[in-house]
Amino acid sequence: MSTISDAKGLLEIAEKISKWIIGDKQDSLRIDCMNDLGIYTTTVHVESKFSKWVQKIGKISKKFNPGDVYSVKVYAINPPSGLIEGAVYTENNEIILDLNKVLDYDMFGLEVSYRMDTEWLKSLVSSRNSPEPLEDALRYNLSAQLKDPYSLTKGFSEFQVEEYPVTARVHIQENINLNIPDYVKRMTKLESRMLEDYNPRNGIKIINLQRERAQLKKDLGKEDLITKLNQFSVFLRPQKFVNYITNVPGSDFRLHNCEWSEILFRALGMVTLPKAMNVTSRTDLTLKKPAASGKMIYESGKFSKDIKKFFEE
Repeated sequence: MSTISDAKGLLEIAEKISKWIIGDKQDSLRIDCMNDLGIYTTTVHVESKFSKWVQKIGKISKKFNPGDVYSVKVYAINPPSGLIEGAVYTENNEIILDLNKVLDYDMFGLEVSYRMDTEWLKSLVSSRNSPEPLEDALRYNLSAQLKDPYSLTKGFSEFQVEEYPVTARVHIQENINLNIPDYVKRMTKLESRMLEDYNPRNGIKIINLQRERAQLKKDLGKEDLITKLNQFSVFLRPQKFVNYITNVPGSDFRLHNCEWSEILFRALGMVTLPKAMNVTSRTDLTLKKPAASGKMIYESGKFSKDIKKFFEE
């Protein structure tokens, strides 16, 4: 399946379709960053040159290669009734657009989607996320701006970038290290020593280590260390961590998702944990609003308190 690698390619393809359709219409281009798609949309008034063009030619259809085109949609705008049945169908492994099916409507929309190169989509926008320390929290100042919006239009009335992602790396290793109880750290080191130093002839040493472990188990409570650490991994799941993230009201950004960063550290002997969480927010940009800004708060103080509370329970 082919992808379009730059704005020029998308504009040229969209222009060809636009020139092919005769009549009064309004063209626009949209970039869907969530799905890596470039989408050409046109709204056509049927009772204009368009209906005369179709009636004169008799049969107006266009073929698209599914390897080049992600999807083709035709929908009624006036009267509104959703997708127009039969206007798009597949035949002989080709997508067929049949414009004769739209003549019963006053206005219709055509949408053709193309796969876009992911790296090029990233290059369309300059973005930043700058952390700023607050009391018991961190504020991330998010921004995104179209680099060269007007070079993207080339005669199109609208250009929109949807769901552009800005990812903030929220560092949590220090919060974890500072708030895990000392007896838990000692237990992990002790069990590592028992495995490393095990020798049946060192009876006294083994007995002393076992006594120390028994005392630490008392401090740990009913659950064994492995169970507690497995529960802690659940505590750090991204879907739980987002409870410590909020977007400040009035932000142009929407919180999208949260993931463990690719960099891990060995926090408790046998357990590896993420050094950071990658928190992604998304925004929309247009020619009328080529820049977006917002603020995201990471409640580091609450996160630290909840780690302490977790091990105390």
